[in-house]
Amino acid sequence: MKILWESDWQGARIEQTITHLSWIQQQDKPDHGLLGVGTETGSVGVTLTDFKPTPDDLTRYNFNLRGHHNAIRMVTWNKSQSKLASCDASGIIYVWVRNDDRWSVELVNDRGVKVSDLSWSPCGGSALICYDDNFVLIGSANGQRVWSNSFPLPAAVTCGVWAPDSRQLVLGFSTGTIQVLSNAGVNITSRSFTEDKLTQMAFSPLRTKVREVEWTLAMLSSANKIYMISAYDQLHPAIYRSKFQVIRMEWNTDGTILALINANNELVMIDTTCRVIHRERIPIADKEKTLIPNPPPTQKLTAFTWAHNGNVVIIAAGGCLTVGRILFGVPSLFEIVTYDLWKMMGCSSKKVDKLPIPLKEMNALRELDHHVIRCRIPRSQDMCSYVCSVVDARCYCTIRPLARGSHTYVLCFEHLGGLVPLLLGRQVNRFLPQFQIFMYQSKPPTSSPPSGSSAQVEDVNSIFRYSTGRNSLWRRSKRQIRALMSRHVRPTRPDTRLLQVTSNVWCTRFNISSLSPSLLPTFLGQVIYKTSVLHLQPRQMTIDLAVLQRKDGKELPEASVDGTTHMTSSPDQGLTSEERQFFQKILAECLSLRAVINSSNFGKPPPPAAASTISLPCQPSTSKEPDSSAHTTPISTRTVESKHDVTSMASSVSTWHEEIEALAFIDGDADEKAMLVQPALKTGWAAMEQASKKDAEVIRSHVDKLASIAEQLSKRHGDFNVKRDKASINKMRSQMKTLLRRVNEIEQKVANGDVKTEVRQLLNTLNEMKKALGEGVPKSGRSLNSTCKIETMTNKTPFWNEQNQVYQLDFGGRVTQESAKNFQIELDSKQVLQFGRIEGGSYTLDFRYPFSAAQAFAVALASITQRLK
Repeated sequence: MKILWESDWQGARIEQTITHLSWIQQQDKPDHGLLGVGTETGSVGVTLTDFKPTPDDLTRYNFNLRGHHNAIRMVTWNKSQSKLASCDASGIIYVWVRNDDRWSVELVNDRGVKVSDLSWSPCGGSALICYDDNFVLIGSANGQRVWSNSFPLPAAVTCGVWAPDSRQLVLGFSTGTIQVLSNAGVNITSRSFTEDKLTQMAFSPLRTKVREVEWTLAMLSSANKIYMISAYDQLHPAIYRSKFQVIRMEWNTDGTILALINANNELVMIDTTCRVIHRERIPIADKEKTLIPNPPPTQKLTAFTWAHNGNVVIIAAGGCLTVGRILFGVPSLFEIVTYDLWKMMGCSSKKVDKLPIPLKEMNALRELDHHVIRCRIPRSQDMCSYVCSVVDARCYCTIRPLARGSHTYVLCFEHLGGLVPLLLGRQVNRFLPQFQIFMYQSKPPTSSPPSGSSAQVEDVNSIFRYSTGRNSLWRRSKRQIRALMSRHVRPTRPDTRLLQVTSNVWCTRFNISSLSPSLLPTFLGQVIYKTSVLHLQPRQMTIDLAVLQRKDGKELPEASVDGTTHMTSSPDQGLTSEERQFFQKILAECLSLRAVINSSNFGKPPPPAAASTISLPCQPSTSKEPDSSAHTTPISTRTVESKHDVTSMASSVSTWHEEIEALAFIDGDADEKAMLVQPALKTGWAAMEQASKKDAEVIRSHVDKLASIAEQLSKRHGDFNVKRDKASINKMRSQMKTLLRRVNEIEQKVANGDVKTEVRQLLNTLNEMKKALGEGVPKSGRSLNSTCKIETMTNKTPFWNEQNQVYQLDFGGRVTQESAKNFQIELDSKQVLQFGRIEGGSYTLDFRYPFSAAQAFAVALASITQRLK
């Protein structure tokens, strides 16, 4: 016997630990099956398997079933009815059944007591449940109680198993005794083969011979001994003694081989006489070929099952899966040489065409690349091309927070009941919602994401602990040392940024743009939200999406020397580099606005000379972002002459806490009356002479106050501390809204004076100011030189449930919690994206053409960030 192990591939590892495996053959497809997976997080997976290569039909391969809130202890199939029963550590049992393209809960059993064993009868009509309190229950497949009994102490029921004919069942006790009962609960016989506690039992299927039918019962004791009997009255059982703890044992389909895994990471196969016929140490997945790092060296085997009529074994070690195809008997020399050559080629036939071998041997090498477990997870080297292009098949993903209290989310593929990370979305601005999306790396970046209070992100609960100044000084010193090491010692990390999501102050418009021009076009999409008064109607959203084409595999460019990938500030230090740039840009635009007012002599009578010869020393600023590697952003060139006014706008003696409280906002009645829109300015210098001197003074005073507000906002990063100034974030965000509102009022004041050069200059400066606050994105958002097709889509309108008084959408069982942020997007009457909330602050995200993974993740982050309920 020889086992041909599959290569370590992208679907061979998930983040969660696999606790139990069970396989069943699909009734209508002989070479296809379903693999049931239990995980430590309580998620149950149902994944398709193929014994032979099968072309991709774009159907769904994997189902992550949510419902349990504790680790899964066991999953078992009802082979005749294709139902899956799962039991968690608290004793809750769910029975899952497939309906069309979804799996739903058919039955729930919860006694409030932990379950020691669970199994279906071979005929599929009944289920045996053994509880820790010595209560044994037999229930029918439709949920009816058939028989139950409580056994007296001190002998505790530890395990139970059905006989192959489904007419009898055997219970194992802590005293080493077995008790044989009928399916109606009638006691038939009892035997004792050992004094040790019985931990597991396994009945082989019936083996048909010439004139008789045989079966074998295997019993595992706490002393790691396996006892095999072929009749209840057998005097001397066959015994197998294991040097290591036996974790799991299971018979093959024919009932001729009992396979077991032990604590020494070994797979051992024995026959019906306890003779070892195969022993092999199991390899663990290689971290270089999976998207998740290598498990610790101490990781032990956790689950095992047979598959495809005993021709395949599937073994789990933590979150790693390894699959082996069995060659029974003595393998041929051709099979051995082919397998060894395939391993020498790196467990891949990618370069088989370069070998001088016949076609038959080439095809044999290509067949070894086939993986029994089906998935569409791309290889690590193809990941960048995958997330930046449109895929044909529908993708089923989960968005989970990276850590409790962080504003960082990870987009993960759903696979084998667990998650495989693809992209990382990190919030880089707490005041204007702004996310940057990165390629996921196995090791997180050196600098941590900004923490603290944020009303923009839902489902995040930060816990703040106030510390002494001494600890703060020590932490600050450590940060300085780490920054020094990162700057001069550590190698530069590659710049894995793909795109960013920016928002306006009101969180009603989100723009999705590229951060990697070599991979993605500049404009990728925008999301516009519209809500009704008092939010009595469902949220309306419009998406303009650039449809990406399928690309060849491309590698991300290396980062520059300054390391622009990382943020330059830690949460305790204050603001991040992006937030500093944001406030510096606001200050620069406000000073530019003030400079334009001063240079244009707005509201003053013009000189008698020719007005057309007046030169303007200030030029409009551009919307180009400053270099992210700098700690501060240089003020634009048009504000050079007004730099001396920066320090004169506020006192440098008092702290910003005192200054912000004493800051005079333009909210008085007199200011409101003065800000009313006046009649339109007329053309020529005559129109300027008609402008009221009082109105000009009001505009000048408002501009001065805008500059003062911007000065206050930009000064805060000097002594800003997230933990101490948690409540001030909302105040600063409110000031930005006030600032934008005043800018709009000034714009309305001078909007109709478009003929005058100075007025046009003032309007251009106001537009730059609005761009700094996220209001400068055009409604279409489309670039004139963009070659991508633009699709405009809206969310599906939910229907009103009169009985429950709520709006509802059918998410196909993918969403488990109500939220105003749940939505569905349709294109040509077909659903192309759905987003919904589940437990633990996580969300589901399902998408297909025309969305790429990066674009769908960006739209989801916009919905998470959107604050309107």
